[in-house]
Amino acid sequence: MALKELFKTALQSKLNALFTSAKNKEEVLGELEELLILADISLPAVAAIITNIGKKAKSVSSKESYNELLRQELLAVFSGTRRSALADGGKNIILLVGVNGSGKTTSAAKLARYYQNRGHSVLLAAADTFRAAGSSQLSLWGQKLNIPVVSGERGADPGSVVFNSLQSWQSKNFDLLIIDTAGRMQSKDNLMKELAKIIKIIRKFAADQPAETWLVLDASTGQNALVQAEKFKEFSGINGMVLAKLDGTAKGGTIISIAARLKLPVFFAGNGETE
Repeated sequence: MALKELFKTALQSKLNALFTSAKNKEEVLGELEELLILADISLPAVAAIITNIGKKAKSVSSKESYNELLRQELLAVFSGTRRSALADGGKNIILLVGVNGSGKTTSAAKLARYYQNRGHSVLLAAADTFRAAGSSQLSLWGQKLNIPVVSGERGADPGSVVFNSLQSWQSKNFDLLIIDTAGRMQSKDNLMKELAKIIKIIRKFAADQPAETWLVLDASTGQNALVQAEKFKEFSGINGMVLAKLDGTAKGGTIISIAARLKLPVFFAGNGETE
């Protein structure tokens, strides 16, 4: 999903009303600041955006001009972020992490479908061995998409599932391995250390292969998402984000805060469980 579409449902009608009505620059900037805060963008990020627009808007009066300035500022937040290290035509690994209920399993299936449609052979790993339906949910997606899934018994060591999936990925020469992990609260250090162990297994087994660690965020989380991102970056070195559940009342603005603070890009955005 393109950035220009990301806030379309949540903000665009309000922005159009703001920019269309006759207001002076100070009124426009004041109301725009309020809208951005209500969209879950952090105060420091909003302040920077409003300051930059204010400097450039001395002679701006049209709705289109303000929209363009806002678009430029939002894009600028992501200009310093990295690109995905996934190699075209090579062997790659994507590890999905996040808190409980963020949408990791559905995101794993959607990513598998996305890369499958682009000609990649994909293997899924169900390393969520704590949740009762963790492995079965991903296995059902695998059957539906005709994509193999490596899983383990409930309560099994997730590290062993990851190791087995790495062996299968390598021996059967799959292009891409997507690993779904159990949800874990960022405040639980023991669970975060377990995640660090999984990453260590991946790095030891596939030291020369591109490996991405993406944080899956529920778009409705709000400003707590920044806290999540900071903690997951500390323990797992996340280098990208997937924004899930944009089909509800989510605003999604928190990704602007995270990108501005941690320089993390958003690689995908999803709308519920539709393919």
